[in-house]
Amino acid sequence: MPEDEEMQPEEEKPKKKLDLKSMMTTAFVSMVMAFLVLYLAGPMILGTNQKQKEEEAKKQAAAKQRIPITAVLISAGSNQTFVLKGARDVAVVDSLVFKVGSDACRAAIADDKPLIMDALMKIFISKTKAELATPAGLELLKKQIKEAVELITGCSGNDGVLVVYLYIKAFASTE
Repeated sequence: MPEDEEMQPEEEKPKKKLDLKSMMTTAFVSMVMAFLVLYLAGPMILGTNQKQKEEEAKKQAAAKQRIPITAVLISAGSNQTFVLKGARDVAVVDSLVFKVGSDACRAAIADDKPLIMDALMKIFISKTKAELATPAGLELLKKQIKEAVELITGCSGNDGVLVVYLYIKAFASTE
């Protein structure tokens, strides 16, 4: 009876049951594939982050290559005198020039000239002629001047005073 054959349902194939091991393997393979796609295609998709890093690196390199700006506090030939310790001698300063890292620092030095000159007076009055007549004494004086200018102007680091050029023309007696 061919009709009976048509009516009988086909024998069902046994379904494969997913066990824990196969589910873990499937999940692991999926995660590895996702990682590889992100790793390989991520820079193309997220390329803007790389461009930002390159721009920052260029800015930092430019900052390192800054050209120092000259700030003149006492111009050459001014012969500014400062009383030294004991008030018997004076230092005759021909010029005092700073190399600074920013226009803002140069402007601050110009704006704060009276305060800086007052600080210079206080520094010089604590020095003797013998102290200033040595290379170590001059270097210490330059360091103290730099620190005073940075404190007064608020400029420091790469934007602050980079170098102090001080020319003491002579020492003279007040007696």
